[in-house]
Amino acid sequence: MFDLLALAAAALTSCPVERAHYILRDHPDVTADFRSVARDPDWPSGLALGVHHTASGRTFWWLPWNGGSDGLQNVASTGDVTAKGWHPPDPDGGPRPFGDRHYIGTDAAYHILNGVPNRGEPAPAHMLFPDSAGSQDHVFVARQFFDLAGCRPKGG
Repeated sequence: MFDLLALAAAALTSCPVERAHYILRDHPDVTADFRSVARDPDWPSGLALGVHHTASGRTFWWLPWNGGSDGLQNVASTGDVTAKGWHPPDPDGGPRPFGDRHYIGTDAAYHILNGVPNRGEPAPAHMLFPDSAGSQDHVFVARQFFDLAGCRPKGG
């Protein structure tokens, strides 16, 4: 199965990140997608990551951000980006309902990508949130890769 996932991810390398669809390895009921949001100096990626749980119907939203001097990439939890009036939190301590998580993106051969995804760029083939899935983590249910599984049609 692993080789098939790598082949499928390689075939999708031209998929823009905002159209990418991911499945949590070994947990197909947990999926992830990126959604375009307004860019600003504090949140320059122009993306929000939605982690969807089929069983509960809940979606948890995250904003990608590059670390400062530590060079790590991260995602910050935020409110529902589809809600009327949503705006990004203050980067220096705005509300983070589920905190922050480290983010690692890779290409199809598992070479680590330097930086978080930005709107318009090719989608990472795999994503890992290495400090996730502890006993109290109800968002990321397993410390496992999200694998690129598809590319939504343009405008879809």
